[in-house]
Amino acid sequence: MNVACLLLPNFKINSELKRHPYLSNKQVLISGFVENKEVIVEYTNNINGVSNGSLLRDVLMKLKNPLIIEEDNQYYSYIFDNLLSGLFKVFDRIEPAKYKCMYIDISDLYIPSYGRNIEIAEEILNIIPECFNSQIGFSTGKYSSYIAALLSSPGKLNALEFNKTNIEKIPTHLLPVTDELKKRMYFLGLTSFGKIASLNKKDLLFQFGKEGGFIWDFVNGKDGSEIKPLKLKDKFSKEITFHDATNNYDALLVAVEALLFECFVLLETAKRYPKKISLICVLIGGFNWIKSVTFKTHEYDKEYAMNIFKKNLLTYPFSAPVEKITIQINELGDENGFQLNFFSGLRKESSLKNAIDEFKTRFDVESPFYKIRDLEPDSRIPERRKILVRYDP
Repeated sequence: MNVACLLLPNFKINSELKRHPYLSNKQVLISGFVENKEVIVEYTNNINGVSNGSLLRDVLMKLKNPLIIEEDNQYYSYIFDNLLSGLFKVFDRIEPAKYKCMYIDISDLYIPSYGRNIEIAEEILNIIPECFNSQIGFSTGKYSSYIAALLSSPGKLNALEFNKTNIEKIPTHLLPVTDELKKRMYFLGLTSFGKIASLNKKDLLFQFGKEGGFIWDFVNGKDGSEIKPLKLKDKFSKEITFHDATNNYDALLVAVEALLFECFVLLETAKRYPKKISLICVLIGGFNWIKSVTFKTHEYDKEYAMNIFKKNLLTYPFSAPVEKITIQINELGDENGFQLNFFSGLRKESSLKNAIDEFKTRFDVESPFYKIRDLEPDSRIPERRKILVRYDP
């Protein structure tokens, strides 16, 4: 497998700078909460002596009037999904690591030629706005491509030839293992891939167990790691919780439209279309108001659902303010499903196939359906004229 790793360093900070370009020269901190403690999530490059996870109150004692932005995961998810959607228009197999990087299977495109590598890298980088300072690395496996990306410069390709000689000077902290394991290795003086590779495999197995065997193989240029491409579930949801409950029509519309956009980005990414979308409004007091939209073909889009929800929100008098809005995608179909609407037989066949697949998955058995087929239609023995054949489309 040939893998490209697209690294997005300081993704949240760069997303905020994309939204507020005038902050580019200021000291900016993004804060969030971990177990009721406000900590630093990310910070701009012009801040020194700070690390992610530090308590905000401790950091504020070191810095003079930094700008503090509250973590906005809904916005970051929106930006990340947009980038992912853009890549899916060109590449089929992508594994996203949320807010960190994306692994892209380029096996079908890869040719051991520097010029061709540059073309693929440029294709990827052209999709990602320059403000994200993305780094890109190519290699023969998922983990080694990540190292290649870490060792690259923003906007520049690093194609890493992953063999023992070429990687011996790479520091141990870039190994794809836990921080605790890295600390143990540094304590033993194993500070580079070369030093680890000089040991016998059995010594690492004795010291670190199964992970020791993986480490020895890895530092000797063996990377069999593969990506796990994103697959969209047949049911998922997106939600917004209002800081202050509201029954303001405009506020509700904005929330619904934002959620629908997020859902359709995911659907477009996976080349699927929704068969049913539900809008769920949770009111103060626990009452739920639900409206569903059914799609007969993939030709309907976000606007179709939005227009229906808009009419219903406009005419429905809520008995209490809305606390939370959820958009739930109940069923998904493939984009070629629209052809089935012209052929009722195919539509029934497709429905039966989906039901059989679900039955087999749930009960881990073969298809329970059979078809009657002609065996010897003219036989004088009735039992030989027909035969039961397991139906498993």
